[in-house]
Amino acid sequence: MARLSFVVPTWNGAPFLERTLAALAAVRWPAVEIVVGDDASDDGTAELARRFAAERGRGRVAVHAFRDRLGLAGNWNRVLRLARGELVCLFGQDDVCVPAFAEKLAGRLERNDDCALAFGRRDFLVADEPTRAAIGDFFTTRYPEMMRPFEARARELGERLPARVMLDEALRFRFEINLVGEPSFAVFRRDHPAVAAGFDERMEQLVDWEFFTRFFVDAPVARCHDVVGTYHVHQRGSSLANRRLSRHYREFDHLLGVVLQRFERQLAASDRAALEARREEVRRLAVEHARLEAGPA
Repeated sequence: MARLSFVVPTWNGAPFLERTLAALAAVRWPAVEIVVGDDASDDGTAELARRFAAERGRGRVAVHAFRDRLGLAGNWNRVLRLARGELVCLFGQDDVCVPAFAEKLAGRLERNDDCALAFGRRDFLVADEPTRAAIGDFFTTRYPEMMRPFEARARELGERLPARVMLDEALRFRFEINLVGEPSFAVFRRDHPAVAAGFDERMEQLVDWEFFTRFFVDAPVARCHDVVGTYHVHQRGSSLANRRLSRHYREFDHLLGVVLQRFERQLAASDRAALEARREEVRRLAVEHARLEAGPA
């Protein structure tokens, strides 16, 4: 069986990290390594990780504490380069997974040689009322409703989703919705060209979705229809910390430009026209929200 590397980029994650590492240590798979890469935290995150490795890591946890802060995507790339497994999961410092995580995701890649990405469903844990007030009902109601047609189609197809299905579903949302989800709930092959290229360090909000689109340009992906973990939504998390709308629209503009090139051969003329029209609208919205966020002159 292939070795599975959990790479865990951290930054000031001390309140959550022990729970996350405990969940990863409980994953059932013959060959697992857990690699923590700390992005110059000042809250004792690296010390907590070292203590966990010494007391509960069973020789499978390595901790790298970096002095220079690279930020979200930069640290993701730095930690990704430390992985030694043939299969990799980039796991969030505040998320958790089920013990059968590897069986459900890495197992699908073992059974499907032509798939380089496997992903599963996740639950959402909203930390408290202030967080709930900040995000509204997006994770609890709106997002599940938007994803329902995709979920139904995926279940009909089983565990293999053809590239064309992924593209069609992404086009339904004009690529604005991440069909795969957060990196914590996906496993990919380390030798895929998408991994060598690394995460796009110009991005923060949509960096994971841009990365995942590379896997279904011309190959199927594997899907697990079970819940494989829980995404922790809280005020300090990246989903809320990076949620400025002007930033979102600038990144979405960049993503659409990438998509128009990446899927050039697969896009019908009508698809291309729709994406280009959306891109023009997005550019207008980016300028509008930047002006609103700047406040009165």
